[in-house]
Amino acid sequence: MNIPVGNRTQIFSKLYYGVLSKSLETLDIERYFSILYFLNENNGCSQQCVCDNLVIDKTAMVSIINYLMKMDYIKRRVNPGDRRGYFIVLTKKGKKHTEEIVRSFNTIDKKIFSTISKGDQTTFIRVLNILSDNLKELPGSDMTFQYKKKKDRENPGLETKKAIPLNKKGKSKITHIT
Repeated sequence: MNIPVGNRTQIFSKLYYGVLSKSLETLDIERYFSILYFLNENNGCSQQCVCDNLVIDKTAMVSIINYLMKMDYIKRRVNPGDRRGYFIVLTKKGKKHTEEIVRSFNTIDKKIFSTISKGDQTTFIRVLNILSDNLKELPGSDMTFQYKKKKDRENPGLETKKAIPLNKKGKSKITHIT
C-alpha cells in the first residue's frame, strides 16, 4: 500500500504520543510533554524560542503557556531586554515532573530503536531533518495538532487508557507502516 510520507509520520506520531501519554498517565497533565521536554534543555528561554524550535504559532503558544502556568509547571518572566517578550521557566513542580517526562521519552526511543542499528538510527534522524528542512521551503498553512485521550463512551467524562487501538495482548494493532 502506498501511503504518503505525511500520513506515515502522522500515524507514527499518533502511535508514539499514545504510548507516551499512557506512560505519563499519573501526571496531572495529559499533553504538552514536548514543550516541557524542550524546556528541560532550554529552561529560561524566550517564548519565541519555544515557538520557533517546536513550530508552534504564537497564538497557540499563549494558550499552552497559560495552561502550563495554571497547572504550576512553568512561570513566565518578563524579558528585561524586551518588556514585550517573556522567558519561560520551569517551576519546582515542573522540574520534578519534567524529569519523568524526559525518562519516558528516552525509554520509548530506546525501545522503538532497539531493533535498528545505530547507523540506521542516525540515517533516519538525518533524513527526517532533511525532509523537515525541505518542507520549510514550501508554502504552507499553520497547522495545530492536539492529541488528546479519547473519551470513554460508556462512562462519559472518563478518559480511556488506550490512546491507540490495542490487541488482546495490549499491543498496538498497527504493526508497521508500509
